[in-house]
Amino acid sequence: MRLTIAISLVVLVPLAAFAKSPSDIADLVGSRAAGAESEMQARGYVDVGGNNTWWNADKKQCVKVRVSQGRYASISQIKASSCGQKAKGAMKCPPDLSQADLYKYPGCSL
Repeated sequence: MRLTIAISLVVLVPLAAFAKSPSDIADLVGSRAAGAESEMQARGYVDVGGNNTWWNADKKQCVKVRVSQGRYASISQIKASSCGQKAKGAMKCPPDLSQADLYKYPGCSL
């Protein structure tokens, strides 16, 4: 049982670390949260109801920011519906999406 948990941690934790941030805001990872929020707004993102979820209407892109110790730890693209947007003709996210399949469904998240 312990071996299974250890193997899972060795395999799954690095996968999460390699999740790619959208290129226009990837440089904000590691920035202090207060300054990064202002920069997100300057780049066209709007905080949609708190919970560190941001929408960029020009890019039709919804992102989730994870903050740790006062800094942006990660920025992940998520479904437009998470930002209150309706996707027209968008690909639906499968209910059994795995970490390994995220590249096939770029607008989906776990």
